[in-house]
Amino acid sequence: MRLTLISTIIILGVAGCIGEKNRILVRNDSDRIYSSVTVSVCDSTWVIHTLAPEEEAEFTIVYTSDDSFHITAETTDEQIVEGSFGYVTHGLSDETIEIVFRGDSICFDQQTNNLY
Repeated sequence: MRLTLISTIIILGVAGCIGEKNRILVRNDSDRIYSSVTVSVCDSTWVIHTLAPEEEAEFTIVYTSDDSFHITAETTDEQIVEGSFGYVTHGLSDETIEIVFRGDSICFDQQTNNLY
């Protein structure tokens, strides 16, 4: 029984059914300090309380639904930058999302590494 369980876990892992994660990288390439950054997708929300110039944060997620990214950021001088970007599909894995703050704008890059 134990051998069967271990074999099943190995087969599922090799088949890509375990760890269907996607990488989200948030980076500040501006000279501003962001006092709050919120990134939401698929019923998951991350809050970065401070994102100084040249700092970055990284998260992983499993896409549980079809959705797009919703981003809101506030600078220390109370300017708000926000937007909705990209599109994700339930079950898609091995994507890399880059969210880069550059002054008054958000640059969004979505790369799929998973070839169906």
